[in-house]
Amino acid sequence: MKIFLFSIIALLFVSLSFTSCRKDFTCECSFTDSTRNFSIQIEKKLKNDAKVICTDYSTSIDSFSLSSGSCAIK
Repeated sequence: MKIFLFSIIALLFVSLSFTSCRKDFTCECSFTDSTRNFSIQIEKKLKNDAKVICTDYSTSIDSFSLSSGSCAIK
């Protein structure tokens, strides 16, 4: 019985080590005209997912804006 209980506990710890942590990130966008700078809160995402979202904002800014800008996770 002790071996079974120990196996269950070990399996639980191993499975928890493979879970990813979802966090809140800030995507900061800056322009050559610093009065247009802004930041966006990206909530409860994995870091790579937040980077993709921030990159999408950067792409959108470049296509719709008159001044050049870029966005990055901070």
